[in-house]
Amino acid sequence: MKKPGLFFLLFLLGMFVYFVGGYWAGLATIGRSITKTMLPFIFLLLTLAAKRFERLRAWQGVFLALLAASFGFLVSWWLAKPLLAVLGISPKTASGLALAKLVDSVLIVLPVLIVMKLGGVKPAELFLRKGKLFIWLLIGLISFFIFFLLFLLQSRQQGLSASQLLNWAPWILVFISANAFMEELHFRGLLLRPYENLLGKVGANFCIALFFTLVHVPITYTANIGQFLVILFILALAWGYIIQKTESLWGTVLVHAGADLLVIVSILQSFNR
Repeated sequence: MKKPGLFFLLFLLGMFVYFVGGYWAGLATIGRSITKTMLPFIFLLLTLAAKRFERLRAWQGVFLALLAASFGFLVSWWLAKPLLAVLGISPKTASGLALAKLVDSVLIVLPVLIVMKLGGVKPAELFLRKGKLFIWLLIGLISFFIFFLLFLLQSRQQGLSASQLLNWAPWILVFISANAFMEELHFRGLLLRPYENLLGKVGANFCIALFFTLVHVPITYTANIGQFLVILFILALAWGYIIQKTESLWGTVLVHAGADLLVIVSILQSFNR
């Protein structure tokens, strides 16, 4: 690796924003609130400094992307629970789980898009574009079909009936679609281009895939966390590569949604007890 120090710094920034300031629940509530509130402010100052000072100019895209990412976490942190309470949504049922994921995703995605628009970044620069349509559509549909077959097999092994799956099908689609789009935009859509400017395509994809995988360490829906993380890292590398090659986010969203079918099985199984 040509730039190990730069790689490590960008990795730490990613871990700090997405793990410490994002998904990690190890901090007390007050600590999480302070961290989530301070991060957007810090990255706003860094973005303004990079815009003003030539020596920091190369970092402007990174700081803006991390500002958007941390602001999305902040908005979701403050609004998701009150909004779910007002709507009467409980994530203890299949429908409630799906709607909770949809609300959380919207509360992250909208602030991200607003911040990036205010920062002068067009949707196409976030890979929200047609790109190489035939290639990403082919990859996405084939991958989704394979994951769907694995989903049916896994569901059968875990004792879920066909009638249960049919009843849950709309909510499964809502969950996997919302989560796949939110995560692909929030991680790779935001970060691939600014990280590429500093690390190159291979380094950027590897760096983002690494902290994307480690962010999932606290998950509880699998008994074999080591195996899960290895598979997730390989998938994350593939997702980034697909985006880079097709110049579009949509193929990866399809593949990611298919992979999430295997995650949702374990969660649905808890409703079957």
